[in-house]
Amino acid sequence: MSLEALPTDAHLHGDGTVNKSLFCFPPNNSAAAATSSGVFAGDDPLKFYFPLLLCHVCIVFALSRAIHALLRRASVPLVISQILAGALLGPSFLGRVSPHAGELFAMPEGWVQINTVGGYAFMLQIFVIGVKTDLGVFVKSGKKAVAIAIIGTVAPQVAMSAAGAALSARVPASWKATFMLTGLTSSWWLSAFIVVCCTLDDLNLLSSKLGRLAMSAALIGDFANNLSVAFITSYLLASSPSEKLQRIGFVSIATFTIFVGFVVFVARPAILRLMRDVPEGALLCEARLVAVLLITITCGFASKVLGLHATYGPFMLGLLLPGGASLGVTMAERLDRLVAGLLLLLMFAQGGMRLDVYKMTDASTCLLLEVFLVVGVVAKFASCMAPCLFCGMSHREAFIVGLMMNFKGIIDVVYASAFMDAKVFDEQVYATFIITSLAVGATTAAAVKHIYHPEEKYVAYRRCTVQHKKIDEELRVLACVHSQADVGPMLALLDASSPSPESPITLYLLHLAPFAGLTTSVLRPYKLGDRNSAPSGAGTNSEHIVNAFRFFMQQRPPGSVSLLPFVCIAPNATVHDDVCAVALEKRAMLIVVPFHQRLAIDGSVENTTEKAGAIQAANFNVLHYSPCSVAILVDRGSLSVVPGEGADTDGFPHRVALYFLGGPEDREALALAMYMAEDAPIGLTVSRFVLPPEWRNGGDTVEDRLDEEAVQEYVRRLVDGQRLVYSEHMVTGSGGMVAVIRETSRASDLLIVGRRAESPESALTAGISDWSEHLELGVLGDLLTSADFGCRLSTLVVQQQTRAAAGEISRQSSVKNVEQRLESDGQVCKQRNFV
Repeated sequence: MSLEALPTDAHLHGDGTVNKSLFCFPPNNSAAAATSSGVFAGDDPLKFYFPLLLCHVCIVFALSRAIHALLRRASVPLVISQILAGALLGPSFLGRVSPHAGELFAMPEGWVQINTVGGYAFMLQIFVIGVKTDLGVFVKSGKKAVAIAIIGTVAPQVAMSAAGAALSARVPASWKATFMLTGLTSSWWLSAFIVVCCTLDDLNLLSSKLGRLAMSAALIGDFANNLSVAFITSYLLASSPSEKLQRIGFVSIATFTIFVGFVVFVARPAILRLMRDVPEGALLCEARLVAVLLITITCGFASKVLGLHATYGPFMLGLLLPGGASLGVTMAERLDRLVAGLLLLLMFAQGGMRLDVYKMTDASTCLLLEVFLVVGVVAKFASCMAPCLFCGMSHREAFIVGLMMNFKGIIDVVYASAFMDAKVFDEQVYATFIITSLAVGATTAAAVKHIYHPEEKYVAYRRCTVQHKKIDEELRVLACVHSQADVGPMLALLDASSPSPESPITLYLLHLAPFAGLTTSVLRPYKLGDRNSAPSGAGTNSEHIVNAFRFFMQQRPPGSVSLLPFVCIAPNATVHDDVCAVALEKRAMLIVVPFHQRLAIDGSVENTTEKAGAIQAANFNVLHYSPCSVAILVDRGSLSVVPGEGADTDGFPHRVALYFLGGPEDREALALAMYMAEDAPIGLTVSRFVLPPEWRNGGDTVEDRLDEEAVQEYVRRLVDGQRLVYSEHMVTGSGGMVAVIRETSRASDLLIVGRRAESPESALTAGISDWSEHLELGVLGDLLTSADFGCRLSTLVVQQQTRAAAGEISRQSSVKNVEQRLESDGQVCKQRNFV
């Protein structure tokens, strides 16, 4: 952005003409021009450069965060709030309400610093976004993204040009003299990749299918626009009849080619050399990071020398570099908080500070400009919808893509500020343009957030549960692991399941690698020896994890376990999208996720990682949106792959205890326990808790019959009184149940319970729920895993599938089968031991 033309006080407060003045600053020959000695020395700190910059940063940061706290409920992006903060500090509000206070943001010295610091931060942020961008993800979008980019680029330009020709008689002479409509057409139709990426990040839609499609189309459009403008301009100059223009054209083509060659063959190899011998998982050292920043600044300077924007070279360089570790992670760790979180907001606020709504005095001119802007938005929207509909997408998805491609943000402010500096825009046009950009940006983002819910697709059209598994059908399990520490407990659970050729397990392994240094999530099948399957530095970790599961598979009889590993790199806020997508595509019956806490060496409970809270939130999302049943594995060290390392199992490799209170989750847990014990040498004890007849308040007879049917099937098919045991405990409340659990759980190394999140509270759980700490484990699961309870046994908390379009049909058919069996049997099986 050009910084030559800076506004004066009159320019900011609306009581003067367009700025054509020169500013004379104090000579900067001593530290006194930049720093203050303090108020006690008689200095006014706000008259000095550095204290003024700090004041600007503090005020803009506080105000923008306050505005965003109010607007984020409406899904308004953060950048819109930051621009609004600048508008409130400029002549539109503060300069009118309190002119003396408004002078704080009207001082020319302050504008120089805001533009310089903000421009530098913007350049670094663009470079970081380029580094984080994985071009391989966008290449897979295919012809659909290319069609959206091309048609969405050409159609708005044609429409706005046609509107300009049709209304040429009404176009003011000042617009024609400065070619304002040409500049407006060249900027308004753009779907800037930076804007689309940042807005989708604010909406947590980066990893969504439509989000990736929109980013692919925006990136292709950006590249096509930049290259076409550069080459067409150079060609027109070179083909001009003027020898001077021809010489300029040939020189521009040559210098642009040299610049691209420098980025590709000098800057990129230099940075790759700096990354070459960095240990895996480590960050770049300070010296190497400074070298990378110097190379980036050099590319930005070269861009300005060639007449391009300072971000052009750094963005191109960032796209050519690999994302993830170590460069992407280093940038995210060292620069994101300072640059994106603090300094960059000066760039956003600067666009708002130049806005003066009181300059909008000519209604006809503003209305004419709005006509052109609306024509561009509508043409962009329709031209992006058309390829989507032609490719078979639904009207709703095409509508959402059209909205995404109309996101507005910082790039529009940058173009408007550049046009103001070049005197292409006057203050009235600038105000109308910025207000329209803010309105379109806020409206489209809010509409997308409220219309587009990617999790809606995770609704299975059949019951994907262990309970409804066919007799000869394999058990399809999706096992999620975050790190190598989760491998042991997960393998121990698989070992306790004892897969065999008669009861095989198809295991889909999903390594949830940390998300850092990338803009979009990555979900890829893992190929042995292919480090590119995990571009964020998770290659070695994924290899170790997959090798452990492969070794386990090789130890089982052939045909017992089949393994399909995947690597997922996604932010915790949206990682459930990838988990549910794999489960839905592979028709998994059970998802197993690790708990976010574990048992420490000293016996206390500690978090597994620093981001344990984010993992807990991700587990909640998986429970809520999963298209199949879900189990949370709480590791306490009692369950081991090696027999004899756990609890006293009475000679069995594993002794499993299941506590049955009733309800769909408990029936699913019972079905899983039956599958584990049916053809395996493990011990299983099922303890059912019932209330005395006088304590029962009727209840749901349908649920009671389903519970009775599930218990009868276990007793009839499996119970032998030694390896497979069933006991029924009649208790009068939660106290008696807890006492029984304390007594019977000691001989087990794995406890299985239902989550019972949707089950009504009964006398069995009364009082316990008041002390629940982890709601994702349910009442009983939280009790068994709490440190106060003193139980140090691994626990598996099971939730039955909740999102199935055919769920009610299956439930009704199950009830009908129960009624028929109960009538044919005539009585309840009597193999029970009452306590």
